[in-house]
Amino acid sequence: MAKSTRERKVAKGLRVDWSRVLLALMLVVGFGLRMIDLTDPPMDFHPTRQYRDALIARSLYYQISTSEDLERQEQALGMRAQVAELEPPIMESVVAAGYALAGGEQLWIARVISSLVWVLGGWALYALAARATRRDAAILGLGYYLFLPFSVIASRSFQPDPLLVALMALASYAAFRWSEEKDDAQGQGWKWAILTGMAAGLAVLVKATGLYFMVGLLLSVVLATLGWRKALPNRQVWVMAALAVLPGALFYLGRSGDSTGSYVQNWIVALLPLAFKPSFYVRWLNFLGSFLGLTALFAGLAGVLLGRGVYRWTLVGLWSGYALYSVTLPHQTLTHNYNHLPLVLLIALSLAPLFEVLLGALRAQGKAWRWMFVGLAVAAMAFNGWIARSTLLGVDYQHEADYWAAVGDALPEDGKIIGLVQQYGHPLTYYGWRNVALWPVTGDLRLAELRGNNSETFETIFAERTEGMDYFLVTTFNQLEQQAQLNAMLYGRYPILIDGGSYIVFDLRGEG
Repeated sequence: MAKSTRERKVAKGLRVDWSRVLLALMLVVGFGLRMIDLTDPPMDFHPTRQYRDALIARSLYYQISTSEDLERQEQALGMRAQVAELEPPIMESVVAAGYALAGGEQLWIARVISSLVWVLGGWALYALAARATRRDAAILGLGYYLFLPFSVIASRSFQPDPLLVALMALASYAAFRWSEEKDDAQGQGWKWAILTGMAAGLAVLVKATGLYFMVGLLLSVVLATLGWRKALPNRQVWVMAALAVLPGALFYLGRSGDSTGSYVQNWIVALLPLAFKPSFYVRWLNFLGSFLGLTALFAGLAGVLLGRGVYRWTLVGLWSGYALYSVTLPHQTLTHNYNHLPLVLLIALSLAPLFEVLLGALRAQGKAWRWMFVGLAVAAMAFNGWIARSTLLGVDYQHEADYWAAVGDALPEDGKIIGLVQQYGHPLTYYGWRNVALWPVTGDLRLAELRGNNSETFETIFAERTEGMDYFLVTTFNQLEQQAQLNAMLYGRYPILIDGGSYIVFDLRGEG
């Protein structure tokens, strides 16, 4: 007997949407993976950058909290002046609010927030890829985004980049939806135009380099959807553009105009000649292969070619922004792998069309072969997740926190200190509550040579930097050995005040 219409509707309502179940499971597992070794000090990934943000968050927290130790509170507030603020302290403010809710400064809260932001970005990635390709293809792309070891470690770090990537994913999804709904009579086009502009504007505000990606995205989607002639008089396009550009422009050009100009001069103009050397591109690919995998990179690029319609141009815009960004900031392209974190999103989105073709071919195969492919996909994600988990548990960094606290306690308090220290002295400031002037490490000296700022003699530089200083702290002896003139100067001229084994304090007030 045939089922009635009502029975068929009830059966349909009881049917499980396994794609949503799998999506939720992957997002939960991806978040849980990032919670492993949660309370370990953030020395596992670019500690200079993470402790910079931690110092700002601490200062913000002490502004909104009451402390019985007024001296310590004053120290915390003063620490913010010791670090360069390149972006508005958005993540730092959220973390400081988390400290307040937790009743104290707990640095692991930053990891929770960054990880949560990244996972939410994964939802936007899936929503876009599933709409443009297939749900199962989108799930596979999401697997790369969530379980790549570099993604796991970098996306939980305390810096603006995880939030930037999440906002890029949201802006890309909203822009794609706008291309579908732009002429909707119910005003859906306006809704998606505003959401696109807001997400893009926040991405640029969070980190100025987001401008490369957002300009590429909006130009490609708008031109692919409307063309030049229809785009120019379109009010939705102008609203998107205004929302995307104005917040960042007001902050970076208005409030921080001098530092913005200095950044452009020092990091783009002065170092741009590096991009004209063929070796730059070889080193670039080798660098990407070390943490992203060249197979995934080139597979992603192939996926761009397989994309259809506006989705293809969405990918073209994002990849074009990445290429322009990397070429105009060549030094950072080769030295800071976290600057390539957006590429994890780009590759994941670009793999979806490739997986769509592969899954289409698998449909012609028997069920056993299809299940074997499922097993391979699960094994690949599990393997990457296990590698990430082993990396996180492989080293305990608590001794680093104890070490820097001990150094801070041992330093003399009756004079000014300059130091040759790791991570620009940020861990010393954070755990030891001591600020020291910085002697440049070899990387900074090479960077000065690339910019043409190497005309002064060592004696002149030493005299200028140590003027008014009483002590010279050394905590990185390999750096001291690489700077032979400094090594000879300190050991040959100045007495050792403190020899802590892993650190030395020279007394600059008297010659030995």
